[in-house]
Amino acid sequence: YAYRPVFNDRLNLLLKYTYLFDLSSPGQSSFTDTTTQPVSTLGVDYQQKSSVVAVDATYDLSARWTVGGKYAWRRGELRASRDDSAEWFKSSAQLAIARVDWKVVRHWSWMAELRSLKAKELGDRKTGWLTAGYYHVNENFKVGVGYNFTDYSDNLTDLSYRSRGFFVNALGKF
Repeated sequence: YAYRPVFNDRLNLLLKYTYLFDLSSPGQSSFTDTTTQPVSTLGVDYQQKSSVVAVDATYDLSARWTVGGKYAWRRGELRASRDDSAEWFKSSAQLAIARVDWKVVRHWSWMAELRSLKAKELGDRKTGWLTAGYYHVNENFKVGVGYNFTDYSDNLTDLSYRSRGFFVNALGKF
C-alpha cells in the first residue's frame, strides 16, 4: 500500500508485506558420487520460510531537505540445510533506518542512512551507515552511486550478509 497525495506530496508512505517460502528446486542441488543427499551448487546452504512487514516514510522539510525512515520486522523459520536433514528453527529480525536527503545543487543530491539490525534469536545487533550521491537526469529519473558500510541489506529476506561495498542505483517515479 502506498500513500502519496497528488496535490501535497510532502509526506509519502509505503507499506509492504512479503511472504517468502524459499525451498530448494531440483536445479539448485545435485547428487554426487560420494553422497546420496542433494548438495547445493549455488553456495546457498539454508532454506527459509518468512513473513516480512515493512513501513517506509519520507517527509519533505523544504525543497532541499527530506527526512525519512524505515522499519521492517521479519518472523520466520530457517533450516541450515537445502534438504530435509536439518530441523526448522525460529528466526526473527527487526530493521530500523533513519535517513536524510539533501539536494545539493540543481541536478545533484546526497543521501545518508543510519541503519540498525537486531536478530532476536541470535542476541545480535548490528549498526552502520549507508551513503550515496545521485544525479537527477530529469524530474522522474535519477542515477546514483553509493557505499554500504554495513554487511546487511534492507531486504530482511536476504540473509547472505554480503551487502558491504559500492553499489549503483537507478530510481524512477511517475
